[in-house]
Amino acid sequence: MSAEKRTHKERLAKLWQVFRTRQEVARSSGKKHDVSIAKVCADAQVDKIYLHGYRLKDDSPEKAEYLAIKSEILEFQKNLGVVREKSVDKKRAEELELKYKTLLCDVEPLQRELAYYKTQSLVDRGNTNHNLDRMTQLLARIAELESQLTYAPKETKLDGGISARVQRHVVSPDAFRLVGGKYKKGSRKQEQAAWGDAYKKLEELLSRRLKMRLFILVGMPCSGKSSWAQEGVVASDRHPVIFDATNLSSTDRYMLVSSLSRFKDLPKACIFFDTDMELIRERNRTQRSTDRRLSDGDLTLMNSRLEKPDPYEELWIDELIVVRQHG
Repeated sequence: MSAEKRTHKERLAKLWQVFRTRQEVARSSGKKHDVSIAKVCADAQVDKIYLHGYRLKDDSPEKAEYLAIKSEILEFQKNLGVVREKSVDKKRAEELELKYKTLLCDVEPLQRELAYYKTQSLVDRGNTNHNLDRMTQLLARIAELESQLTYAPKETKLDGGISARVQRHVVSPDAFRLVGGKYKKGSRKQEQAAWGDAYKKLEELLSRRLKMRLFILVGMPCSGKSSWAQEGVVASDRHPVIFDATNLSSTDRYMLVSSLSRFKDLPKACIFFDTDMELIRERNRTQRSTDRRLSDGDLTLMNSRLEKPDPYEELWIDELIVVRQHG
């Protein structure tokens, strides 16, 4: 996808990724210009005028997010020159954090290459055997790296405390509704394809040789699910796999859980978003792009289908967490 065709969400994600990488470079060199706005934007292939607040309306939520990145960069530069005495544990924790990030960087390109060979195997039968051999190698290497990630320690407190770090994965049908950078929703065929790809990705993640915990989110659109999926606190004893979809009815949830019944050692947590409908309608009007916005009639119909999870009725629920948001 070209830089020009990316959505604001994709641009912002890339900016944060580059900024985190350049922070490490600047910490090593001690030079502020290694984490300048210009260099972050150049690496992310994002025009720096976005970070200066141009091109977007003042009330645009994306504008606020771009300005937040600019503020973070400037704050980091400001503090870079401040000399602080570091304990041995603090220095060790930073070394381990860098090692962990290096492992992540090793895993991601292998996962992309694996996805490529899977696609090629479907369209090019002549190279199937070669692709399968390479896929086997990639799966073995990814499993090895993910095993290292499971036990890679990270800094958790300023006093140098260290604990194991887990890797969070979020699966959502929304991620498969983006076609050519545009959100596609509506036709039965597109919806079936999006949900099919989401289920396939979910099973792919749960098939790894790691201890997992599945988080099934339940709630209306604009109820806060996607924000929680990225930032919510999850147990750190297992790798969290988060299924971010509405999952409105107990039947929807039962069908999902039943399709995953072969995964025996899989604790399941249900996260229910009890969000005020007026707040949902407001977010739908003000925070969603036109192609994703729902009508008030659609929201009312979906709300009528919403069944609050009950762990005494839905026996698959090992843990129920309720997130309440009211305007």
